[in-house]
Amino acid sequence: MPALILWGIFLFTIALVFYSISVWAGWLSKRLKLWHIYVFLIGLFTDYLATALTYVAIGGIVFTWHAILGFISIALMTIHVVWSIITYLNKSEQAITNFHRISVIVWGIWMVSYLSGFGSGIEKVIQ
Repeated sequence: MPALILWGIFLFTIALVFYSISVWAGWLSKRLKLWHIYVFLIGLFTDYLATALTYVAIGGIVFTWHAILGFISIALMTIHVVWSIITYLNKSEQAITNFHRISVIVWGIWMVSYLSGFGSGIEKVIQ
């Protein structure tokens, strides 16, 4: 397996860790906090970096079900973090205490994309 792909896998996993910490800390506290946003941004940055490395390793965009799901997921994560910043800055108590509900849904969609990478990767190894 090419080194760039391995680095991509590593960074996608780091993104998973940061996304999970941010989302589940928000879920447990039932409140959006500034540090949740920072941790989520680190996850998003590593997700973008992993996507870029994968793009370079493959040599372009390949429209597979996994790639399409991945693009949808990273777009949702981007929208999610922008929305979290706006929510935090607006200081609406109701929005801040309800934000965790959408976070778990977006995280779940991203997880499907993450896990589908294992499926498509294992499929290639077996062939």
